[in-house]
Amino acid sequence: MREKRFSRVLDVMARLSLNACLIRGMENIYYLTGFTGSEGSLLVTRGDVVLMTDFRYITYAKEVTRGITVVETRPQDDTLSNLCSRYGIKRLGFDAFQTTYQVYQELKETMADVELLPVGKDIEEIRACKEPEEIDIMRQALGIATEAFNVVYPTITAGRTEKEIANELDYTMRRLGADEPSFETIVASGPRAALPHARPENRAVQAGEVVIIDFGCRFGGYCTDETCTVGIGRVEGRMKEVHEVVNEARKKGIEKAQAGVPVRDLDAVVRGFIEEAGYGEFFKHGTGHGVGVAVHEAPAISGRTDGILEENMVVTIEPGIYLPNTGGVRLEDMVLIGSQGGQVLTQLRKELLQI
Repeated sequence: MREKRFSRVLDVMARLSLNACLIRGMENIYYLTGFTGSEGSLLVTRGDVVLMTDFRYITYAKEVTRGITVVETRPQDDTLSNLCSRYGIKRLGFDAFQTTYQVYQELKETMADVELLPVGKDIEEIRACKEPEEIDIMRQALGIATEAFNVVYPTITAGRTEKEIANELDYTMRRLGADEPSFETIVASGPRAALPHARPENRAVQAGEVVIIDFGCRFGGYCTDETCTVGIGRVEGRMKEVHEVVNEARKKGIEKAQAGVPVRDLDAVVRGFIEEAGYGEFFKHGTGHGVGVAVHEAPAISGRTDGILEENMVVTIEPGIYLPNTGGVRLEDMVLIGSQGGQVLTQLRKELLQI
């Protein structure tokens, strides 16, 4: 499986006429090697792959990787420069989205005879289409997240705080086998539900309000991402109407999601429905994004994104309407893109959940 991934990196190198590529993003390194340390870099040449990391991870790196040379880095050594000399590297690509300007300057100073060429999103885009093994792991991760939500859901009652709900959901996901939450769980109630990425606070949820719960877990190196909106007691009036609009927009997005559809068209269908309902100015974020090793990865689904949906991409569809000082609704599913349509991987229903 990983051999196929490295072949894609080699394709990028060939297209850009590179002798080698330096990969620094830990998510990309995990995807290619299985190494999950907090520090390291990967040098991919035409005939070899070298993982560079410090003394803390040497033994672990050798245990979890196969067919890869593991090299210990030391502050006093110019490890990368020495490797470039050994392999005769004159044109070195680097993943520009993961390399800071400071690191770039240091590379220029220590390797004056090597031409450094930025590689755009090519490495990240390699991860966009999932292999069967990846999809299986994500299904398992979703099973854990779903079970955790079902355990916590009956306890989401008036008087409980946002922090209490978020902490219990995080703990339950871990207890059921998750490695960790895939991001900081969002629980936003009442007027705070108008903040798309509100952090949980010590605010007690109240009867008649809606609560946005955006959560996910990491399991086996892969993430989930899902959002439900819960009503505390009976929800009427404008928030009920907003929920109906968002839910219908979600359904239209799922119907549109299939291989060959331009990403912009998917966004346009969801956004257009919300605009026709009179709430366009209250939906300002993208319609969705890819999910995999990272909770946000290619493709970004927005009106500003080029490209088309491809078979075996896993994307979110997450329309939302946020009314300042009033409240908000977001509904999010993970969808596996196929040639004949999208398959919803998330299991929780998105009709208005009322406690």
